[in-house]
Parts: sequence; C-alpha cells; structure tokens
Amino acid sequence: LWLRRGRAGRAALPAANFYADFGPLNLAMVYRYCCKINKKLKSITMIRKKIIHFTGSDERKQANAAFLVGCYMVIYLGRTPEEAYRILMFGDTSYIPFRDAAYGSCSFYITLLDCFYAVKKAMHYGFLNFNSFNLDEYEHYEKISPQKPWRPEGSGWI
Repeated sequence: LWLRRGRAGRAALPAANFYADFGPLNLAMVYRYCCKINKKLKSITMIRKKIIHFTGSDERKQANAAFLVGCYMVIYLGRTPEEAYRILMFGDTSYIPFRDAAYGSCSFYITLLDCFYAVKKAMHYGFLNFNSFNLDEYEHYEKISPQKPWRPEGSGWI
C-alpha cells in the first residue's frame, strides 16, 4: 500500500467542516476506506498488483490521505502508531497538522501521530471495532447540529 503525491482528480471521500477546523476524517470515512482496501486486497484481479493511494498537491488532502493509510496500518496490519507514522514520513515528507473546530485562533494542533495513538487506544479499550461497527448508526448521530447539542434522554443535562 503506497501513498503518492501529485495531480489527482476529485475527492472520493469529501469532508465537512464546522468552522476553520481541518481534519482528520471521521470514523465513517476511515471505515469506508478500510473496507475498500480490504475488498481490493481480496480481489482475484488484484493478485500481484500494488495499491497506490494517490493524492494531489493540496496539503489538507495529503494529510488526510496519510491519515487513512496510517489508520489502515494500525487497524489491519497491526503496526504501532510509531511504525505507521515512520513509514509515512519517508524522505523529507511532512504533513500539516489538523486543527480544532473551535471558533477563533487555534490553541493546539493534532498530528498524524496523535491520531494513530488515538485509534490504537480506542481499539485497545474496545471503543473502535470495525467488526461490529454500525456505519448507519454512526452517520445518523454524526449529523447532529453543533448549534443544537444532542443530549441523552433522561440524562438530566440542561
């Protein structure tokens, strides 16, 4: 599985922003990407072929492409967060960090390595398991408006 930069066509996995935030892509996107890669790897027509994830010169798309590839390495190939990160940082490669969805100036940034640690930790504690992941349910609750926060019924939250 290779990640290449260069000229690319339309985005296969578009993302929605809340304010001036940027990435990483959500779990639904990671799930779809992993399913797509797994399907290609199992395909008879892909035997003896290499899979190349190609992205354009847009730094945000490059960072999200690296995020997807790194997540796949951690989730399905059993790589540690450090191994996945090191593989993606070949040569003089660098990726812009992700930023918080808060209004105003950004007070902290999130790196690819931070994201890979989060995925690994979520898997370790059973919060992330793509064998039982419910894509429809995830996408339903993801659509909740940031202007109208969701609260569990009967939770006592005001």
